[in-house]
Amino acid sequence: MLPTNTYLFWNEETAECIVIDPSDGAEQIIAKIRKRKLVPKAILLTHGHDDHFGSVNELRREYGIKTYLMKEEEEVVISIQYNLSSSLGAPRVIEGDMFFVDGQHCPFLGTDMTALLTPGHTPGGGCYYFPEAKVVFTGDTLFRGSIGRSDFPGGDLDQLIGSIREKLLALPDDTVVYPGHGPETTIGYERRNNYFLQ
Repeated sequence: MLPTNTYLFWNEETAECIVIDPSDGAEQIIAKIRKRKLVPKAILLTHGHDDHFGSVNELRREYGIKTYLMKEEEEVVISIQYNLSSSLGAPRVIEGDMFFVDGQHCPFLGTDMTALLTPGHTPGGGCYYFPEAKVVFTGDTLFRGSIGRSDFPGGDLDQLIGSIREKLLALPDDTVVYPGHGPETTIGYERRNNYFLQ
C-alpha cells in the first residue's frame, strides 16, 4: 500500500547479502535475490512499522535467516497498534531474533556495521552505518530534504531531530543515505539543505 524501499546489500566477492526493511512483495525480493545469485545471511529492520517488515516471515522461511533490530523496538513489532498494521487493514506481528544496542559494532558481509539508535519516529528506530562502504541505511529517520513523522504512537519530534543531529550528522559528509522512502541523498547534502535540521 505504501512505496517503501527494500535494500539488498551484498559482498560482491562472496555474494552474501543482507536484506534491509523487506516490505510487502516477498516474491519480488526473492526473484531479485535469485537473479543476482545472492546468499541471504540476515534481515535488518530499521524500525518496526508494518510497511518495513511485510516480507520478514516469508524470507525467514525461505532462507532460514534471523531478523535483527534495535532492542528498544521489540515491543513495537509485536503490537498491531504500535506497528500500524491494524490501521493498514492487515493486522500482523513479527518477532525479532537478535537485538542491537546503541553503538554496537557487528561484522556483516566481511565488513563492520555500526547500529545507531535514533529514536523519534519510533522508540527504537535505528540506522545501520557501514563505514568502509560509506553508506547508512536510515529507515524513516532521515529522508532527502525531510525527516520521519513523529505523530505515530511512541514518536517524538524533539527526540527525532536530536537523534539526527547527534548520530547522523556526526557521519562524514560523503556518506550516502539510503532512506526507507524516496531517493538517496548524502549526509553533507542534508546538513546543508534539510529545512528541519537548520
